[in-house]
Amino acid sequence: MADPELMPRARAKKEQIRTGAQRLFLDKGFAATSTDAIVAEARVSKQTLYAYYPSKEELLADVLEHLIEDGSRGGPPLTVEGASPDSRDELRRALDALARKLISGLMDPDYVALVRVVIAETRRLPRLGRLFRSAVPERVLGHVAALLEAAREAGVIGPVDTDAASRAFVGPLLTYVLLDGLFVGDGPPRPRGPERIEAAVDLFMRSID
Repeated sequence: MADPELMPRARAKKEQIRTGAQRLFLDKGFAATSTDAIVAEARVSKQTLYAYYPSKEELLADVLEHLIEDGSRGGPPLTVEGASPDSRDELRRALDALARKLISGLMDPDYVALVRVVIAETRRLPRLGRLFRSAVPERVLGHVAALLEAAREAGVIGPVDTDAASRAFVGPLLTYVLLDGLFVGDGPPRPRGPERIEAAVDLFMRSID
């Protein structure tokens, strides 16, 4: 049986590696950050580093995933596990909360900076793009699909293609990230007010009447 004290220590060690790597990726970029530099910055051995992260690509993907989770500034993680809305009002509130957390995480300045790193490196390192896709976009779409599936099973909404509907929900939100985050140049992201998110959620709810 595993030592019950191991899990908290393991989580702390992983966070230590992730935090050190994030600083280096932001400061030097992905390609210029060596595993030796990560080991030194995180103050761990190479054996420990590889035990948690077999590759730099997986480490960067995990950094991005956790920036999304932490983007709500201390709120609960981006998840809808166990959510089962039994009315359209409940579904709308759940989608609104999910959209706010998503935008908050995606507009984090560190997240935006690291996504630029991923975009720059993906052509040279296709695996990095695949890892990013599975760690962030596909995961977010899965959360939305799970929520819509629960609403469909509860009779809150009618038959709907949850994959297409999830993309229809997330897609418009990403325009704010692209136009007000990634493409603002060297300045910080410029998040829009909550009324923009509310409007996007309202439009989506009308589309699944």
